Amino acid sequence: MYAINLYLRCVDDMYVFGVSELLPEILSTGVKEDRMSIVVINKGISKTQKVRFFTPVVLANIASLYKWNGIEDATTDDDRMVDDSEHAGQSVIRELVHSFLLDICCSRKHGISFHDASFGTAGRAGNIVLLQFLVGQKQATEDELVTELVVNVLKATPDMLARYFQETQYSYTPRLKILPLPRLLSMIMVVSLPPVCNKAFFTQGLTFANTGVQLTTLSMMNFILKRANKNMNYLLDKSEWHSADGYTLEMMGDLVLQYREILSKILPDMTSIVSKWQSLSKKEKTDGDEKKKKLKGSLSRRLIKTKCPTAEVILLKTLILQVICLYQKVVPHLVSQCKFDFSKLLKGIVSEKGMREEVPPVLQYQILQLALDLPASKFSWFRIQDVDTESSSGEKSVLYLLLKMFVSSSSSHLKSSTRLLVLKVLKDSGVFEYTWTELELWLDQLAKVEASQQEAVIQFLERVLVKLVCNSYTYTDKVASLVQEAAYLQANLSIQEGDAASIPISHIDDVLDMLDVIMEGNEGEMEELGPSLSEDLIIQTFPFSVVVPAALEARNKLPADKGVVHEYLSAVLSDVLHCQREPLPLCLALLQYDKELVSTEPSAPPHPSIIHLHQYYSKWLPQQSREELFKSSEHHSKGSSTPISFSALMESAYSQGPNALLEDAFRKNVEGTLTSMLIDDFPVATKQILLYIRSTVENLGTFPKDIGTAPLKTLMGILHDLVSKLLGFQESAHSEPAAAENSQEGSDLFLEINQLSTAEANKEQVLVSVLGSIFKHPCLQQWFLALELAALPPHTLNPVRLKHMCAQLNDDILTLLKICSPTLSDLGHLELSCSYMEAIEKAVLKELMEKCSQTPKKQSQPFQALLSLHSFMDSCNLREVVSKLLLLPHGSLISPSSEGAQAELSVYGHAALLILTESKANPSKDHGIFLSQAHLHGLSTLLLSCSSHALEAFLLQTLSTEPGSAKLIHTDVLLHCLQFPLPDSLSISSLLLQNCSTHRLCFEMWCLEPANMEKLSDQTETFLPLINTYLQVARREDPARPQEGCNGFEASAAGKIVPMCSGKPDGRLWSPVTETLANLIRLSANIKDTKSLINTLPDALQKVDSFERWQLVDAVTEKLDGCPEEQDTWRKSVTTAALKCLIAAYSHSKDPATARLEQEHSILERLQGLLTSAEDITASEWNSFIKNGLKYRYRDHHYMNTLSHLLGVMYGGTEVQKDLIPLTTLYMMTSSHSLFLPTMLEDDEEHSRCQAKDQKLLLLLQEYERNDVSLLKFQSFLWGPAAVEHHKTRKSLGASLWKQESFEDLLALLNTDRMLQTIAHFPQHRKIILQDDKERVYYNNAVEDLGNFYDPRFLLPLFSTILQPECVIDCLKFVSSHALGLTVMALSSYDTKVRAAAYHVLSCFYHHLEGARFREKRQLLYLMDTVRNGVRQQNQRLPFVLTTYIAKVAQQMLKPEDHMYMVLNRFLLSHQSLDFRRVPEFFKLFYGFDLEHKMEREWILSVLEEGISDGHSYELCEQQGIFQTLLAFSSSPLCDEHSQAQIIRVLCQAARVTRAAYNLTKSSGLLTWIIQVVEKKNLDQQLLGAIVDLLHVLWFTNLGQKEKQVDEAKTSSSTEEKPKSSVKCLPLPLITEFLSVALTISRHLRSRVKAAQLNVFLQTLCSVLKHRGTALSGWGRIRPEVEAPLPKPVPEKRTWQKMLRLRNRRESADRVIFVHWEPAFPLPEPQPREKLDPSQLASDTAHLLTKWSLRCLVEDSYDETRTKEFLHWIQKAVIKQGEGMQFVLLDVGMKADVLRLYHQAFEAQCSSSLSAKVDVLQLFSNIMIRLLESQGNLPELHQAVVSACLPEATHDESRREAGLFLLSSYHELWRGATSAELFLSHVSLVTRAKCNRQKASKSSLSQTAIRAICHDITTLKS
Repeated sequence: MYAINLYLRCVDDMYVFGVSELLPEILSTGVKEDRMSIVVINKGISKTQKVRFFTPVVLANIASLYKWNGIEDATTDDDRMVDDSEHAGQSVIRELVHSFLLDICCSRKHGISFHDASFGTAGRAGNIVLLQFLVGQKQATEDELVTELVVNVLKATPDMLARYFQETQYSYTPRLKILPLPRLLSMIMVVSLPPVCNKAFFTQGLTFANTGVQLTTLSMMNFILKRANKNMNYLLDKSEWHSADGYTLEMMGDLVLQYREILSKILPDMTSIVSKWQSLSKKEKTDGDEKKKKLKGSLSRRLIKTKCPTAEVILLKTLILQVICLYQKVVPHLVSQCKFDFSKLLKGIVSEKGMREEVPPVLQYQILQLALDLPASKFSWFRIQDVDTESSSGEKSVLYLLLKMFVSSSSSHLKSSTRLLVLKVLKDSGVFEYTWTELELWLDQLAKVEASQQEAVIQFLERVLVKLVCNSYTYTDKVASLVQEAAYLQANLSIQEGDAASIPISHIDDVLDMLDVIMEGNEGEMEELGPSLSEDLIIQTFPFSVVVPAALEARNKLPADKGVVHEYLSAVLSDVLHCQREPLPLCLALLQYDKELVSTEPSAPPHPSIIHLHQYYSKWLPQQSREELFKSSEHHSKGSSTPISFSALMESAYSQGPNALLEDAFRKNVEGTLTSMLIDDFPVATKQILLYIRSTVENLGTFPKDIGTAPLKTLMGILHDLVSKLLGFQESAHSEPAAAENSQEGSDLFLEINQLSTAEANKEQVLVSVLGSIFKHPCLQQWFLALELAALPPHTLNPVRLKHMCAQLNDDILTLLKICSPTLSDLGHLELSCSYMEAIEKAVLKELMEKCSQTPKKQSQPFQALLSLHSFMDSCNLREVVSKLLLLPHGSLISPSSEGAQAELSVYGHAALLILTESKANPSKDHGIFLSQAHLHGLSTLLLSCSSHALEAFLLQTLSTEPGSAKLIHTDVLLHCLQFPLPDSLSISSLLLQNCSTHRLCFEMWCLEPANMEKLSDQTETFLPLINTYLQVARREDPARPQEGCNGFEASAAGKIVPMCSGKPDGRLWSPVTETLANLIRLSANIKDTKSLINTLPDALQKVDSFERWQLVDAVTEKLDGCPEEQDTWRKSVTTAALKCLIAAYSHSKDPATARLEQEHSILERLQGLLTSAEDITASEWNSFIKNGLKYRYRDHHYMNTLSHLLGVMYGGTEVQKDLIPLTTLYMMTSSHSLFLPTMLEDDEEHSRCQAKDQKLLLLLQEYERNDVSLLKFQSFLWGPAAVEHHKTRKSLGASLWKQESFEDLLALLNTDRMLQTIAHFPQHRKIILQDDKERVYYNNAVEDLGNFYDPRFLLPLFSTILQPECVIDCLKFVSSHALGLTVMALSSYDTKVRAAAYHVLSCFYHHLEGARFREKRQLLYLMDTVRNGVRQQNQRLPFVLTTYIAKVAQQMLKPEDHMYMVLNRFLLSHQSLDFRRVPEFFKLFYGFDLEHKMEREWILSVLEEGISDGHSYELCEQQGIFQTLLAFSSSPLCDEHSQAQIIRVLCQAARVTRAAYNLTKSSGLLTWIIQVVEKKNLDQQLLGAIVDLLHVLWFTNLGQKEKQVDEAKTSSSTEEKPKSSVKCLPLPLITEFLSVALTISRHLRSRVKAAQLNVFLQTLCSVLKHRGTALSGWGRIRPEVEAPLPKPVPEKRTWQKMLRLRNRRESADRVIFVHWEPAFPLPEPQPREKLDPSQLASDTAHLLTKWSLRCLVEDSYDETRTKEFLHWIQKAVIKQGEGMQFVLLDVGMKADVLRLYHQAFEAQCSSSLSAKVDVLQLFSNIMIRLLESQGNLPELHQAVVSACLPEATHDESRREAGLFLLSSYHELWRGATSAELFLSHVSLVTRAKCNRQKASKSSLSQTAIRAICHDITTLKS
């Protein structure tokens, strides 16, 4: 029955859609069978008819049969269903339904799906029927068949996928940030290769007969493998995953393994690829044989032989080789599984004659790359195999072919690649593990052999190497025995040299065994077996390779006609000999095999090259080991021919003896050969020179006396020239032809750009290799400064020659270090020269220890090296050297001088000064060298004892960068600088006075001496800057300094300087004198001292050149503060002077461009405060001021502002002076000025906005109307550039031709973005008619820039004007330009007149709309009717949220294609009026169930987001239960992240309303809800940012004005002024709840969070913590359960470092947050090895935070509040913890920052009172005392000083202040001084001032206190 009903329902639908002609066909078949399938497969029914027939409802009814539970009348063939007939019937129905739906929904031939070629990207609606049907399948995740149906439909119609994801209820957004590896691997595979690619696809492509298909297949494989290789490199990159969230490098390693495994199942196996290569080669060979048979004659055969293969075959083979190389990188296990011998690929590429000419270079290069990339085991390098059937022998090893390739390659790239391949093959054989670099010598010499003779050498070398690889142990034993024999021979030469000469381990076999163990990877046993495997040990154990004995053995068996082989061997062995550090083992080997040669063939003469080599290497044999094996007559002399190479020239000269090295011809020949050297020749040439230098040093004792060290000097000079040539070669090695040829060659080989840069890297490698060979050579290392260090190597030289040789070597090595150190620094290889730097440091320190009491006359070699290379030395070592220098006795730093001459710096003094100066200039290492008190004391002593401008400059630089150092310099330095008042000396004096109270006191006492005061009078101009500096700092409150000296100086200075100024009243006063005089006036105790100046100053101020004098006005005004009458007289005279000065200035400088505007503006600003009454000036002065100002300064806004301010003073009284310019005249002068209009319309910006300038223009227009000036002729009002152009046109054309602008043009001026901004932030409190007693300019603190909004006071009257009945207006333009929306928003205004104007505009627009004709007219009319019907009261105010709704609906009426158009029209048509007590249709739109329900929810949420801006809107939403709905829905699983973020933004907007913020926090549990959201799942960046903004707005809205109150309370001068009880704060539980939310959010912050979001969060957390402290401080006693403690777990140090790196401009908030953290040091517990110690982690974190906070405080300007907070924190977090003080004392940089901050706390000028400053100093002094006592080594007077300055129980505030300020001079002890000399000097000066004070003077309490403290200290000291 259910099926019949369904059938009949479908028939009814057919009638509806007009397809009744289908019914007879359907009904005639009956209803017993599957009748619906007939419709599907019927060809006569079109797809359109099927779509109309199978509607979403029909398909849903059919799909409902998946759950059929009717009568069971069917069975299945499945035996398992026999006993379960119910399930059998259901199974049949489900399968029938499933099959039918698959056909109708998925089949494009019979079904209703259709193909979209754009896959949904064209923006078309798509198949709506299928989309609605799929969205309605709610059981898609529960029923397997439904799941299969949905998946198959989406596969068949992929264009529907995006729409389906938007409409379905299921969320397809990944919930976890960390995807499982299988899913991640699937994502990677999607971007790695197309789905069509599989093994069969590639295999068929390779075997396809068409060459183009094969090329395409291989190209695609190449592309896929390259992409996969890049993916794997990225996945295995440690830098990418080191700081990644969730993924680790181990996980990525596993992922790469799985990635390789999947690729290996898709790619064809290696056998298929190799077989393709073989088939191509076989086909080439077959084709060639057939052509040879057809063609006769040798010429034809030659043509066939040289014929190149086709381009397609070449490209195929090239791609095959590239693919194999990529296989090794991507899927190496496929290569390892292949058993193919890849050396067979060389067939057809290389023959025994070398590279085939017909083989293109690209194939040659690719086969070499293949051999380089593949493992050595894949090639049979040393196996004999058939290579070329045309050759005579036919059997050669692959190594032979490689050697032939090497010598026959014409391309540099091919030659280089072949060379690398030969080295790789031999190195991988295991025979050359540590001597493979020697193989380069064998290959280089092979390349130099002539081409016609290379074959014999190649065959010889191949035979030796193959034999060597097959049986290497024999020759390894021979090398070991030779090394052992050499060691014993050297040991027997001398007992003294035996230990030094023997190798570290007793037997060579032990060394080899140790190396075997190391090679097996047993790193843990290295220490037990012996020393580590260093480079020196390798060179000593393996001086040469096993090729040497094998080649010598084969040489002795060569026939006589192999002369070229002998010459080749001699050349190679000579190079090998030159590369030896210890040549004896090699020489013994050569001697042994020469003996065998002589013994085997005694009668046959050896080859001349053998004789020459024998004579040459015998020079390194000991005398008792030398043998004359060959007769001298047999020796072939080469002296007749001039050597052509550098190596041969050096060999020839060295063989002739030391005299040959000294000949001029030899040096000229050397210079000639150096110019022709190639860069590859430098390493061997360098080692050859080093060998000669070593031998020369050893044999120097045997040279004649007349020669001495000249040969050594020559060789070191050649080495220097060699290095210089190499450095120059490195810079000028590039040439354009070579580069072009290189580029063309790379293009021919298909090379990539990065492969072409190998040569550049090779040049750098050669440079490092050469410099490493030089500076690591034992001879140079051991002899450098050996005499100075008393660490001489074994030698046989007499003392004189030893001294000469050491001096020569030191000079030459130092020269090398000078020219090479910059290069080593640039290359990053300064470790090569570190042993020399250490030797310099040791030698310098040793010299300072031994000669500290002597004064050297010249620099020693260690000091020459120090001064030349100190910039390349380690900063710690350099700091130690400088410290030793500065701590030397005074006599060592000063050179003795003759009588009458001033002493100068000695060598040591110059050295210290030079290093310090350059360190200050380049403070890149640890902020330069930190100078202690002892260092500065030494520098001060030098300054007092000698004359050095450099020393003065350095001391000046030190005081400038480190002002706190002034407290470490003795007062004698100040007195010295005053005695010799040079510019630098006076600058030093100024810095000392600025930064040290003791120096200020000393200067005052110095000035009181009559002789010194006379000196000041005589040299006033010289001392004027210093006096000015003193007067500036003398005003500071300093209880530690008596005022007698200050007063005495002021009296004396005033008596000298004031007459100087007064004596020249008409002259131009220069700025320093004026500034000094101003300071003197402020400090003068008696007004009579400056009476004459006060009387004459006003007249001088009137002149044009008197601008500098005006800074005296403030000083005089302050001084006259206590004399009202005199002050009033002074004010009037200065007012007159100001007017006259300005009048004169305007007349003198008529052009503002040439005027001194800054000075004029300063006087104008003064004038506003001086002129208080119209009677102060005369009418003529005022009139002249106006006339000249308007004439010459009309466009100066400073002048205009002053004039506007003074108008109220001059014309505001009841009686106005008769002669003053009338206001009407002044108005005419201003408005009719030629610059009036250009000034008013000077910019191109609009003039209809809310900014102050536009508001004033509007006020001006209203003033015109109030004064009966009609503006009708100017309407409509334009603005901006359009207005300027409009009025220009009107003025030029006249009234007859002038055309009025249309209203459409006026509406076009409205900027869309600015209109939307005005609607969203409509100024509800803006009044359209201002009250006279109110502020005339509107301001809104909640808006950053009012210029972004239009002014409704301008637009509403404008709209009213253009909507007059007689006007014609485009109503559609009025709506689309948002004019209607802005008018509707005005209905929410709090001003009744604004609302009345808006209602009037809407009424006028309604009448125009009724007569308009456009498509959306009726909808807009109905909208306005609905709004009008909802207004129940006259001039009713509408909620802001509803006006927002109406404005958005009005815009929506213009978008009929939008989904919301139908929704909103449906709502409007169903209602006659709007209910302004509810948000219309909120719940229906929010909980919609349509396909577009997400769009509806997003739209209504946008209304709330923009509309909740005041309390009225919030109350409306609260009464409707909207906020509860939002909170509940956001917490449900149905809410996606986008909706959740939008809901949070709505809450954030509501939280800006004070009442809403309070209710949401207290009643709605919003804070708890935030915690739930944050902890529920991983948050994306957008959602986290929205939550941070919500917390920020919620906190500061609840806070209100309390933030300002707390700040004022903290910055108040005293507790009496602002008691803490009067500060209102939020309840402590509420603050604690906010803190809990903030800490919860902080756990989800990551290092990649946006800077703006992090800044907002830190600002909020900072404020919460600050108010928490304020709330806690209000409690008399805090219970533990009341106080909410901050979390104690310590984060990782890396996490802190990340947060600190992100700070930028957030330092202030960061510091406030960090000072609320305290380190927790748990009890010591045993921790696992891999786990960090919590105590150490807490200590490291405290160290990091302390260091960072200090650095920030020191770098910023001083802030007393921040400093106090930091000191409180450091006291509880560092000082109270015993572990904390240690890192402060041990960290030199942190200690310096503490002292810098301490100095700033004492010397900084703050706005706070002295008592507030004393609190900070008290806290700081307690901390410093604790640190000082913890450091130890205190003087005996310490306790007396502390008890006198910081008494424990005292109620005398003045004594406390004086003691704290006096302790600032105790600064030197904290910088490492052993005695407080400056402190005691201050005490002495105070005591002396006490004795000199006048009896009649009365001292203040502070002065009495400081004298009492100094008296107590003096008493205890004595």
